[in-house]
Amino acid sequence: MSLFDMMLKNYFDEKMLEKLSKVKVLIIGCGGLGSNIAVMLVRSGIKNLTIVDFDRVDILNLNRQNFFFYQAGQEKVSALKDILEKINPYVTVKALNMKIDESNIDHLILQHDIIVEAVDGEQTKMLIFKKAFEHGKKVVMASGIAGFGDCENIKIKRGKNFSVVGDFVTSIKDKKPFAPKVMAVAAMQADEVLRMVSELE
Repeated sequence: MSLFDMMLKNYFDEKMLEKLSKVKVLIIGCGGLGSNIAVMLVRSGIKNLTIVDFDRVDILNLNRQNFFFYQAGQEKVSALKDILEKINPYVTVKALNMKIDESNIDHLILQHDIIVEAVDGEQTKMLIFKKAFEHGKKVVMASGIAGFGDCENIKIKRGKNFSVVGDFVTSIKDKKPFAPKVMAVAAMQADEVLRMVSELE
């Protein structure tokens, strides 16, 4: 047992630790939501994580995304994998530098137990939800994360095999994304993943 696992024994019972070690989580998007969700999940004991993005770290990302100044220009998935492995050297992170579309999403979703949607594009959001639903996979999504000063409006809508977190109103097309609200939504998404893990047989 690793030192990291020994640390986790202070917080979870054996049954939950076993579930955390076995569950396979897919995070699509490694920006403001995805990078922060990934960090929280690894800190919480998730051991098998696949992260997907096609972008590179930009200085403009640093107001809300879990990257560092020196990582500017790096592929987001590579930079994030490095951070996650610094938190827990025993985690297994599969980093895929690719864009999700109809040609590759089915294969990815079928390999995982819980899907986390953390993308900007509405069409990609709908594609992720549609495919997760078709394959009977649990999915955690976000809707409405922009602006600041109104985190009290963040809600969770749950249905069979899905959760959506956000204020369901503010769009990044209308307002800019800021760290407090983005990270609040990311934290709630990560918390929903833990809830779903706890419910796995």
